[in-house]
Amino acid sequence: MYGDLEFHQVLRRAEACFHRANQLVELGRLEAAVADYRQAVTLVPQWAEAHFNLGNTLIALGQLPEAEACYRQATEAKPDFAVAWFNRGHALGTLGRLEESLNCFLRGLDVQPEDAGGFNGLGNTLLDLNRLDAAEAAYRHAVALDPTLAEAAYNLGRVLALRGAFPEARTCYQTAVSLKPGFAQAHYNHGNTLVHLGLLEEAVHAYRQAVALWPGYAEAWYNLGNTLRESGALDAALATYDQALALKPDFAEVHFGIGVIRLLRGDFASGWPLYEWRWKKQDFPPHHHPQPLWQGQPLPGATLLVHCEQGFGDAIQFVRYLPQVKALARSHIILECPQPLRRLFSTLAGVDGWATPGGAAPPACVAQIPLMSLPHLLGRHWTFLPVELPYLTPAPEDVARFGKLLARVEGFKIGIAWRGSPDHKNDGNRSMDPEWWQTLREIPGCRFIGIQKGAREGDRDRLTGWDRFEDWSGLLTDFADTAALMVHLDLVLAVDTSVIHLAGALGRPSWLLLPWIPDWRWLLDRSDSPWYPGMRLFRQKTRGDWGGVMEEVKKGLESMLKK
Repeated sequence: MYGDLEFHQVLRRAEACFHRANQLVELGRLEAAVADYRQAVTLVPQWAEAHFNLGNTLIALGQLPEAEACYRQATEAKPDFAVAWFNRGHALGTLGRLEESLNCFLRGLDVQPEDAGGFNGLGNTLLDLNRLDAAEAAYRHAVALDPTLAEAAYNLGRVLALRGAFPEARTCYQTAVSLKPGFAQAHYNHGNTLVHLGLLEEAVHAYRQAVALWPGYAEAWYNLGNTLRESGALDAALATYDQALALKPDFAEVHFGIGVIRLLRGDFASGWPLYEWRWKKQDFPPHHHPQPLWQGQPLPGATLLVHCEQGFGDAIQFVRYLPQVKALARSHIILECPQPLRRLFSTLAGVDGWATPGGAAPPACVAQIPLMSLPHLLGRHWTFLPVELPYLTPAPEDVARFGKLLARVEGFKIGIAWRGSPDHKNDGNRSMDPEWWQTLREIPGCRFIGIQKGAREGDRDRLTGWDRFEDWSGLLTDFADTAALMVHLDLVLAVDTSVIHLAGALGRPSWLLLPWIPDWRWLLDRSDSPWYPGMRLFRQKTRGDWGGVMEEVKKGLESMLKK
């Protein structure tokens, strides 16, 4: 033990180290400051403030585990040190030790129950634990305690956006950036919310604010590029994507986005290779087939697995290439496809066997290839050309069955579908409400046959008032049934969903209703499709203008019926 005199000498030395360390921090000499703080806590091990300041300096140096240990020593030395509990909670949360982090914030708030920053940190940990209700409550309490705390308003916006409450999230982000105009992440998330609300011009402005404040913000450059693309400013989008790649060369989403623009412009040669980046995207579901990727080499006597991916429409569109795969591989072909497509695909040329998604591939498979990688691979061997239609054929017995059912329906029979899958990220743009079909209601001689599966509640109620509308969707158990029904229709009229691909693959007369910026496969500024010769495309002239599309459809139908 120290004597009184010796203790005071040690204390003075420790204080000198502590104050010198504080000055070094102000000068930005963090490593030297760490050395002095360590000397201070060595001399006075129970000095909570010195442990705390050492922890803060280690945080600035990115040394999280060491910082957490310092905060722990600070709280052990001084259990009512609320800010040390909060900082320890932040460090533990960043380290992924979420339950410990939660406990630290609660301990700190026991000491200091009116601390807005503490509730904000508590909300962050609860959000990381996916406890959205509790996180929202914590953020709301933080905002109530301190309406000027920009971070709390921002984080409340984040949790509201996760809940889909975009109008209120927008208000929170607006509050955050008004309180802290230099808050780049708040501008970025504000942009994301504006995109969800369909306010693209405002979103572009928000993203531009974010990258102006933080030029190294690759994700903000990427989302700015996406929004410019959806706005139709394709050249500007490409330039913005280039900015993102300069910061993050392996940014898969950006490579993919560039590929989509090139495909949209019909530049297949450079678009298909970039489309392969989809497998490295964070939001793209991986496949689980261990076999090596087929590179187009012959596999005589072996078995090749071709597996469907993405949506039903994608599968219908790209199974056209299976005969070419068969010819090139000279092997046994196993097709893995979803059950609703199995019966439809049973007549496909080039398929020798079947597999079920999620199940094990037949053990004899020596290679695998995703269905939508076929255009890229086959393009190395053959010039890209449309496949002769039809390449799908419904079973004769199904055709006969629906023929009998439809025999009683008189007039010009039009199959209609107005929605795609609600899980599709662009469904809000490509799908339409049934009210828009009222434009066609009074065209004489037409009968509208509902072939829409998965309609929203109330959709059909808004159509059943038509004396010329009949809902046949309940009779369609799979795509083979839909195909057999289409044989007896005079026209299929649908938004961009699997129904239109099926009509195209069958070679049936079909009209496609497209949003202003369509999916890449429908290209730009044309009323036909190289994928499905004979299909007619009706495009929005401005974003969201389904009324204009339906007026054009009405004119087209009236002209067709006159002929």
